[in-house]
Amino acid sequence: MESPVLLIYHMQQPRQAALKAVCAAMKIRPVTVGDGDGRVPVGLLTRSENPVRVIREAERRGFHEGMIDEEMIIMAGFDDALLTSFLSTLREQGLVIALKAIETDENRYWNGEMLQEELKKERASFRKR
Repeated sequence: MESPVLLIYHMQQPRQAALKAVCAAMKIRPVTVGDGDGRVPVGLLTRSENPVRVIREAERRGFHEGMIDEEMIIMAGFDDALLTSFLSTLREQGLVIALKAIETDENRYWNGEMLQEELKKERASFRKR
């Protein structure tokens, strides 16, 4: 089992610090992804021991320009028990994050910008119901 990783997009302080404290307590490795790094593939960030290096390499190659404009988290390597506990803890602490996803075999090849767009479409669809 891969160790759990949480990608954090477009989150300001003090919310980001509170989320990272939850991660520390639950042994989840948080990775903050800059707003301008939305085109870095999710799987590269979740599987790298040095995601900062991945982001800098993407910037060097020109793949960093995708913009993230809303808070979003992507969970990778979470088993069912950890997922349930993590989401419950977020609710208990009032850390409401509208855009959440679990890394899958399909979306690990997507970048943050693509995943955010899909999550926004899903949210709009649910709101229409």
